[in-house]
This record gives sequence, C-alpha cells and structure tokens, in this order.
Amino acid sequence: MRMGAIAPRLRMLCLLAGSGWCFATTVQAADIAVLCSQALRTAFVELTPHFERAGGDRIIVTYDTSHNLKARVEGGTPFDVVILTPALLVALVQQGRVAEGTAVTIARTGVGVAVAKGAARPDIGSAEALRRTLVGARSVAYSTSGASLAVFITALRQLGIENEVTARGMAVAKGLTGEVVARGEADLAVQLMPELMAVPGVDVVGPFPPVVQSYVVLTGGISTDTAYGERAKAFLAYLKTPAAAAVLRAKGLEPG
Repeated sequence: MRMGAIAPRLRMLCLLAGSGWCFATTVQAADIAVLCSQALRTAFVELTPHFERAGGDRIIVTYDTSHNLKARVEGGTPFDVVILTPALLVALVQQGRVAEGTAVTIARTGVGVAVAKGAARPDIGSAEALRRTLVGARSVAYSTSGASLAVFITALRQLGIENEVTARGMAVAKGLTGEVVARGEADLAVQLMPELMAVPGVDVVGPFPPVVQSYVVLTGGISTDTAYGERAKAFLAYLKTPAAAAVLRAKGLEPG
C-alpha cells in the first residue's frame, strides 16, 4: 500500500492521542477479549465499534454479572480486560489474575424501576412514594445474581418492607428483570438503570430516590497473562474520554 493511501488514517489516529488512547497501528490488529458487567452492554454497543474503527483492534465482549465474571476468571477463562465491581476486582488482583496498578473506574449506576410499555407510571419520587408503590405492586421482579440485589435489599430494609415485598416478589436468577415485566409476569422490574433501559418492552420510570439509593461501581483491570497489555490499556483509556462519557450518561450511567 502506498504511503499516501495510509496517511489519512494515520492522521486520524494521531488526533486521538490527546484523548490518551492512541496507540501504534503499524502492527497487526488483535482481538481483545473483554469480560464485562452486563450493566455496560447498551453503552458498549455504541462504544466498541468506534474504538474498533479508530484503532483497528476488535473488541470481543462477554457479558455477565460481576460475580459470575469473577468465577469465570477463577475458572481459567482467558481474557485481556475484565470489568466488574471494585471488591471483586481487588480479589482478582490479590489472586494474581489481574495486574496490580491497572484498575480504572469506568462508571457507577443505581437501581431503578420499570413498568410494562404503556402502563401507568407509579410515583417513586420520594422514599414514602416508593414504599407505597412497591407494597402495592402485585409482584416485583428483581435480580438475585447481579450487583443490584444488595442495593434493592438495603432499600427495602430502610423502608421496612423487605419481607412484604420479597414474599410476593419474583426472583430472577439470570437475565433482565424487565423482560419478566414485558411478558406480564410482574408489575414492576427493579434492576440497574442500564439493564432496565436495555429492554424494549418496558418504560423506565426512573431511579430510586437518593435517600434510599446506593450505587454500583464498575471498574476495569488488565489480565496478568495478556499478550496485549498496551492495547488493553488503550481500550480502558478510551472509556475515560469525553466522547465515551457522553454515551455512558445517555445509557443511565455516571462516568467515573
């Protein structure tokens, strides 16, 4: 290929250097394996293609809950980047599976409520309003495998309605609670905001009010066994750029 043909591409890539994630493109493109919390799925649908077009490497993402991702890593699943909650990432660092000093806080998000598409939107604007809404629902679908469970249970205890709501609740061991509501099997879905927003058959009412809200933080780290350390570092740096932050906000996350 003539130099004149590749010059425009190189100029475009170098413009990205100011964002902190430009890297050499004279070497062969690579497949970067990313194990990622499903809370980032809707954002990554937009973010990863942009990174791939700019840098040439392909991002291969496997989504799951943070706890399941940790188990995958401990079970020997190969990866270059893993994105999960901080405590679990620290555990993987201590086990020697994630390189020390590579942790990057990407975003945080809280839990929210969704109803079936077109259904009346209940009031959840205050702690008392949320309490009435949860108690008055026929059934509340909530995740038992994701990080949202601890946030949900903590809120129920603050409101004094844990037993009342969980007794009539629908525990979802895997997947998106919004899908349960979209099928008409529960009145309300509770899960992390991006996970609710990922379901086309529901309307997201909004997040829990601040007084009973807690946040799930998502942190990325790089494998100690990766052959693509600099490329993995470039991908994490890209997730910290202003352009990436705008996409994260639009998908219900607060950039880290």
